[in-house]
Amino acid sequence: MSTSISLESRIKGAIVGVAVADALGGPVEFQRRGTFLKVTDYQANLNFGLPPGAWTDDTSMTLCLAQSFIDTKTFSSASQLQNYIAWFHNGYLSSIGRCFDIGNLTRMTLSFWNNHIPKKPVGSKASKSANVLPSEETIENLQRELNRSYARDVYCGNGSLMRTVPIGLFYYSSSDDEIAEFSHLASQLTHPCRTNGEACAAYNILVAYILSTASGPGGRTPSKQQVFDKFKTLDFSSKVLRERFEVYVTLGGFEDQNEELISSSGFVVHSLEAALWAFFTTNNWEDGALKVVNLGDDADTVGAIYGGLAGAYYGLETIPESWRERLMEKEVVNTIAEGLWGVIAERGSN
Repeated sequence: MSTSISLESRIKGAIVGVAVADALGGPVEFQRRGTFLKVTDYQANLNFGLPPGAWTDDTSMTLCLAQSFIDTKTFSSASQLQNYIAWFHNGYLSSIGRCFDIGNLTRMTLSFWNNHIPKKPVGSKASKSANVLPSEETIENLQRELNRSYARDVYCGNGSLMRTVPIGLFYYSSSDDEIAEFSHLASQLTHPCRTNGEACAAYNILVAYILSTASGPGGRTPSKQQVFDKFKTLDFSSKVLRERFEVYVTLGGFEDQNEELISSSGFVVHSLEAALWAFFTTNNWEDGALKVVNLGDDADTVGAIYGGLAGAYYGLETIPESWRERLMEKEVVNTIAEGLWGVIAERGSN
């Protein structure tokens, strides 16, 4: 693995990686494995009438989270929610200018928050008062109300994991405990079940480990074995996460795992496992992306989750140029990737 990958390339690669893999997987979402022609390139997404290279809700929500960091330069639950609601209702940061796909739990929880979060100001004449956001304390109190309805195992979809990579990027130099804390806070806004927060925390700790190891003094890109070893240090309190991943005693366990036992359903544990399986069993961004989206079912989401992790590992330039260039609304994705890199670089220099 090359050691010359810059931090900038890794951060941008993670954001662009989410979008490209999402766009690759979108057309075969909802299709059972083995029932469609193998994905080798962008295709039209007939599920939603989208042209080749169009990304879906996974990328939109990732961009919303990244934009919150760009705007606030810190963690702001209210800012994140404001962006998500603007996407949900007005197509903010959508590839086609409207929200055409949204998970059931995300819809329900954002509908709850919509009653408490001011609308995102639009245009130069927008009132500044409209952007006075609730405090974290207010959000915390409201969160308790939300938790009473949705902090249950039945609501363990992958809708927070799919968008979470900006946490690992922004806090790459922070402690594992801090990364876990912010991952839980970001996840619970739409997915309050603790299993979701732990999955996001595990994912972001790996992303941050890759970046911090590679960018530290004498840093080198960690080997896949080192990333696996880091993963095995994580202590899951969620029984379903703990039991699912305790079978992977060695890195070779991923290679030996029967593909038929890798589920690409919308269950957050399955999605994390599928993304890690594709990451640990391939040697470049492209092969892993094609491997994971060809699992079918929730292909756009498992693709997005893989794409962010692998983008942070391999860097922007390893994502095929043809896919980067033909990505729909690539300027939007690239602008946010550039903006996130800018605030992270500024944060690191302070």
